Formats: sequence, C-alpha cells, structure tokens
Amino acid sequence: MTWLRLSDATTLIHHDVQKARERLQRAISKAWIVSSEVSPQQTSDPNVPLRIQVTLPSGLRIEGRGWLENPVLHWETTEIECRCKPWAPMARGPTEPPTQTKVQIQVWDEDLVRLWGGDKSKGGTGSNHPG
Repeated sequence: MTWLRLSDATTLIHHDVQKARERLQRAISKAWIVSSEVSPQQTSDPNVPLRIQVTLPSGLRIEGRGWLENPVLHWETTEIECRCKPWAPMARGPTEPPTQTKVQIQVWDEDLVRLWGGDKSKGGTGSNHPG
C-alpha cells in the first residue's frame, strides 16, 4: 500500500473528476492525520475514516484542526492550506500567530478501496462512502 497524490486518488474514486473531488474533499474534512514516520495499519473497519499524510516545511507545526473541516485543496499541486506556527519549545513564551500555509497532502490508497469500493466498472461508486 502507498500514499497517493490527490490527482491519482480522484481517478480511483470515480470516473467523473468533479464527483471524485467532492467525495474526496468530504472525506478529507473528517480524515485522520497520520505521521510521516508510520504506515497505517490495514483495516476493514468502516468507522476508520480516510487517512492522510501532511508534509510540513521544516520548522513548522500544525495549529489545530479547524482548517481540515473545510479543506482548501490545490488539486494540481497536491496541496492543502492549513494553519501553521513556527515550532518552538513550550517554555519559550509567546510565539508568532499561526499563518495560512500550503503543504503537501497525500491519501492512503487502501482507504480509497475500503471506502469507495474497487469496482471501477461501476464508476467507483461503492455504497460505503463517507459524507
């Protein structure tokens, strides 16, 4: 199993790019963020949402989850806008306010099959899709 770019993920979800993007955007809004050091475990549990990986530039950390609830996706560059702050030790005192930053995002390919089914002949419209 591997991590996929947004464009690759949409082709697996549905033959209609617009429908695929809508479904993927809804799923991303409820997604679990997985650390880049770990590969997600296999699961058939329908309660496990789409798992994503967000790659931050060095020295930044994600601020909250609000940005994920209404994801701003850049399909061609496989990026998502998120709130980030410079990393700083907790005891350091006041830090800079969060800023909107574009970061790389990828989705776990096994989740696409689990959530939308693997039958491409039916347009990838599996009945077990989120949202």
